[in-house]
Amino acid sequence: MGTTFKYSDFWPSLVGNMRIADHYAGDVDSKTVTVLEGGSVEGRVGAERIVIHGAVRGIVNAGSIAIGKTARIEGELRYETLSIEPGARVEARLVPA
Repeated sequence: MGTTFKYSDFWPSLVGNMRIADHYAGDVDSKTVTVLEGGSVEGRVGAERIVIHGAVRGIVNAGSIAIGKTARIEGELRYETLSIEPGARVEARLVPA
C-alpha cells in the first residue's frame, strides 16, 4: 500500500505512492503523497494526489489535495480539487487550476 519513509531512508522522487512519517526538508515528487500525522515536509510537494495529516511548509501542487483535521499548512496550495476537514490549520495562498 505504499512505503513509510523517514529522513534517513528518504529519496525525493518516487514513481508510486509515498508516505512521510518523519521530517523531510527538500522537494518531494510522486504519484501519491501522504504526510502522516507527526510527519512534516519543508519544500515543494508535487503529486497527482496529496493527503496531509501532518505539517507542510512550502508549495503544494496536485490534482487533488485532501487536508485532514490534524494538518498544519503554510505556503501555497495549487490544485484542481481541494478538501479541508474542520480543525485543520491552513495559512496558505489558494490557487485553483
